[in-house]
Amino acid sequence: MDDLVAVPQREKGGSIALERLDYQASWAVSLVLLLHEKPEDYAVAFEFHDDIVVLNGSSQPTKARFYQVKTRESGHWTVSRLTQRYQRRGGSDKVPSIVARMYDNRIKFGCAAEVLGFVSNQPCEFIEQSNCPCAFDEGDSVKTEALRKALAAEVPTFPASHINLFEYHLTDLPLSRPGTMLRGLIIQFLERELGILDCPSSAFVVVVLEHARERSKHMGSVTNFQDLMRAKVLTRAQVQQMLDETKRRHQSRPKWSAVSVDLTGLSPIQKRDIGRAWASYEVDKLSRASLAFERFCTKLRDLVNSVEDDGQTLAEIVRSKLGRVRALAQQFGTSQDDAYLSAAFLYEFSS
Repeated sequence: MDDLVAVPQREKGGSIALERLDYQASWAVSLVLLLHEKPEDYAVAFEFHDDIVVLNGSSQPTKARFYQVKTRESGHWTVSRLTQRYQRRGGSDKVPSIVARMYDNRIKFGCAAEVLGFVSNQPCEFIEQSNCPCAFDEGDSVKTEALRKALAAEVPTFPASHINLFEYHLTDLPLSRPGTMLRGLIIQFLERELGILDCPSSAFVVVVLEHARERSKHMGSVTNFQDLMRAKVLTRAQVQQMLDETKRRHQSRPKWSAVSVDLTGLSPIQKRDIGRAWASYEVDKLSRASLAFERFCTKLRDLVNSVEDDGQTLAEIVRSKLGRVRALAQQFGTSQDDAYLSAAFLYEFSS
């Protein structure tokens, strides 16, 4: 699959709308969850030659499945819509149809392109919804033949047998807030993979989505396979590393009962308020899927790891670092009182 790097991409310029990117990234992550529960190695590339590309390995892949993600507010996808060509803006020629752009990957990569997938939140007029995902040629024969003829007219080298490369994937991710449903899928995935019912899912949700979003951004250039894997691809090994870290965090969760006994020098009221805030912070870490909050937690861990042993009591350490914690909270939009920030510091210090 060296051609993935050598062959120029079809579309390079322009920014992606955040709404589309979030939906695209959410669907890609849901696909990653399915792939990870199978034994085979995989690598998922974002916005490289197509919206999503699944490789059959992370070191020497030989096959690729290309997926184009298209959303609609309502209405079925029709043969006419999939094969429609529009006049190019400012030019006399027409832009390729959706299916022609999909088939372009087969032209570029030959037999290595084993699937050309179309993903949408709306059904297709010639494919039974209950059969999805399925190949185009498993749909209504008359309309499939009409699509095949339209594509052959647009791409003269298109052979009739290649209609079986096309697959239709109907996703039930909601268009407005796909991340909400995705989070539920991730929680179920973590329970199956780690066997933990109250698993700290928020960090995993944030990290895996951030990986997807970062890899969806356009780059200046990719000159070799290593560049591709680093900048555009999420691998089985990386996902497993995220799972291992999630499990480690769960197993190392500190207990307020153990920490509170070392907080000498605090009044009973201060201890009570920090104890209540401890419970709130722990709930936030378990369930608050926010990139800003996760970055706050990361920076807070960096701060506690920088504390040196200079003979201070635990309460004195908290007081000396509280100003820094307030600054981090303000930086990442975490508006909380000193009891919460003290509890957050103590939680990370004790982890």
